[in-house]
Amino acid sequence: MDLIAENRFTVTEELFREGMKRIIGLDYGPTLKKLIIFLTVVWAGVTGFSIWKGGHVFPILIETVTFAAVCVYLAVYIPRSRIKRGWKAINERSDGNMERVTRFYEDRMEVLTSVDPLIVNYEDVTRTLETEHLLIIQNTGKLGVMTALDGFTVGGKEDVLRLIKEWSR
Repeated sequence: MDLIAENRFTVTEELFREGMKRIIGLDYGPTLKKLIIFLTVVWAGVTGFSIWKGGHVFPILIETVTFAAVCVYLAVYIPRSRIKRGWKAINERSDGNMERVTRFYEDRMEVLTSVDPLIVNYEDVTRTLETEHLLIIQNTGKLGVMTALDGFTVGGKEDVLRLIKEWSR
């Protein structure tokens, strides 16, 4: 098979965070919004009931602080911990060599790492995401292949998107 495009770049923690924030925002964001709306309604109901029944300020304050802590935990701590775990895992798998070469052929792409090459068939691609610096290609196994937008040495982003679109029919 002929090489259509090639992407070379070094994965940095900043690039990894950029990609993961995009992925988590799409996967976790809608659920988080619904959960926070639900919790807000519950908090408002409990607080309103407490005030209606002549509740004291201290229990209402405790409810409010607990509500705020749960929301911060869900919106901040969980995404950050997922990103930290992902960065640690990718570092361990790569033995510290974060250079990535992704080659795009007519029927598949190959990601060359210091460990084992990863082969992804275009028909297994579920979505592509773009950030300021990255093109992220996700497959059915929830694996995200990051490529730098400025890292193409052969071909370009348009060639890759064309290949993926042709195989996703």
